[in-house]
Amino acid sequence: MKFLSARDFQPVAFLGLMLLTATAFPTSQVRRGDFTEDTTHNRPVYTTSQVGGLITYVLREILEMRKELCNGNSDCMNSDDALSENNLKLPEIQRNDGCFQTGYNQEICLLKICSGLLEFRFYLEFVKNNLQDNKKDKARVIQSNTETLVHIFKQEIKDSYKIVLPTPTSNALLMEKLESQKEWLRTKTIQLILKALEEFLKVTMRSTRQT
Repeated sequence: MKFLSARDFQPVAFLGLMLLTATAFPTSQVRRGDFTEDTTHNRPVYTTSQVGGLITYVLREILEMRKELCNGNSDCMNSDDALSENNLKLPEIQRNDGCFQTGYNQEICLLKICSGLLEFRFYLEFVKNNLQDNKKDKARVIQSNTETLVHIFKQEIKDSYKIVLPTPTSNALLMEKLESQKEWLRTKTIQLILKALEEFLKVTMRSTRQT
């Protein structure tokens, strides 16, 4: 993956990445090549290791939210009941998506990652809308940083027109269906969405290490 300029990051998430980078790489420990200057625009650029740090940050936020929603109950965190109840087909990265070591293909993989994260945008909106007010800020953090990851990976795709975009009509129908659930099932659906995003990002992070 090529170097990424700071201008590619959205303001809120970029600030988060800057803080994260400062924590992960203290000034005295930054290696040559981890942080360089863009000689054309005189802007700092970021490597895949720092993007990996952003993914790690989002994964930590997701895990914390899942634990809060389940009160630390492992049975709750591992339950897939909502999947069968709603016939949900959440985005997942499979073997033929080019993201695994065997059969790795960067272009195909990045297309899958961007398409999947864009689909998760809808589900994260459902999550935020159905959380208690004191948990909405964490959901917004996950949302904004997921959007930033889409923006980052999209810059690496040669044929970005091939990214699959969810249709507004299908989203509206699905949202209506999800919102009509009983409260206990909505809570399980939120847990399932977060669990699926967590797994999606773990595979994404592993795939970025292929190059």
